[in-house]
Amino acid sequence: MTESVPAGWYPTPDGSQRYWDGEKWTNLPPIDPEPPLTVQRPKRPRRKTLIIASIVLAIVLLGGGTAGALVWKSANDQEIAAIAASKAAAAEAKKEQDAADAAQARQDAADDLERESRAASTAQIESSVKTMAEGHVVDGVIDGPVLSVSCSPTGGGSVDDLTELTTAFECFVSTKDNGDGTSTGYYYNATMNWTSGSFTYGMGRG
Repeated sequence: MTESVPAGWYPTPDGSQRYWDGEKWTNLPPIDPEPPLTVQRPKRPRRKTLIIASIVLAIVLLGGGTAGALVWKSANDQEIAAIAASKAAAAEAKKEQDAADAAQARQDAADDLERESRAASTAQIESSVKTMAEGHVVDGVIDGPVLSVSCSPTGGGSVDDLTELTTAFECFVSTKDNGDGTSTGYYYNATMNWTSGSFTYGMGRG
């Protein structure tokens, strides 16, 4: 007994399909077979990809904290820079002040020496006037003896005023002690040129 082939579409050698009606091949146009249904399984992420994703997630989650740390560091750096600049400015100001103080100290020392020199010059003027007065006693111009000589700046002048380039002096030559705190004597005068260090003197108030 021969089994009959059931009707249906069957593959042909050229890869298409042809219909068999159970007894013969029909003239129905061949059809291309439907491509097999393929189900693609999702790929598992590689370990490296997972690590990178974890890092990215950590950065995203901690981004706020990192940004805050960066902002804090920037502010801290600015504060440190400001403190350093303030210290540098203070050091420079102190350096300038120290230099000014040193210059003032040198000037004060020079002024003290000048005042000492003027005081010595005043004593020299008194000595010169005394010598002149003693000569006048010998010559009979004035009565003697010469007891003392005192020279003082006139017109409110002062040997301590270093701005004065010349100073006029009134000199009193004492020839008699009156016993009551007063003296009798004669007036002389002198003029000192502090720039040249020379002076002139003579009898009378000038």
